[in-house]
Amino acid sequence: MWKSIVVLKNQLVGDYGGHSQVIDLLTDWEQKGGGFTSNVYASLRPQGSTVSWEKTVWEQWSLPRCNFILWLAMLGKLRTRDRLRFIHTDTFCTFCRQAEESYEHLFFGCTWTSSLWNKAKVWLKIIRRMSTLKSVVRGLSVMKNNLEARM
Repeated sequence: MWKSIVVLKNQLVGDYGGHSQVIDLLTDWEQKGGGFTSNVYASLRPQGSTVSWEKTVWEQWSLPRCNFILWLAMLGKLRTRDRLRFIHTDTFCTFCRQAEESYEHLFFGCTWTSSLWNKAKVWLKIIRRMSTLKSVVRGLSVMKNNLEARM
């Protein structure tokens, strides 16, 4: 553990230009609100680019498992049958058996799930046409305050 601390110290000295700058940085982390450890973590973790749909996908009023599934779908990483071809399985949609199962098909192309979407839209009083996942998220972000009152 000591070796890791020394390596980190050397990296900080190299990145911030000297011992006095590192001491100033550590002092700044300690004096900020929120705790020393969280400030260090926030400063040292890699910062990815933000996406326009982040606040809608990770909204507090929805279930965490739904947030996670929507997040995977937005990234195109949902484990649908089209992504599982390597295990040599049937790739047709489980619900309609008319097309290959993909997240686009499951959310918008399948006749069975389309009927569910339409029922949800009626319940939430959404009249907007939503034909892609990005248009759904964009629509939800616009209507967020109005939807929260109905949930």
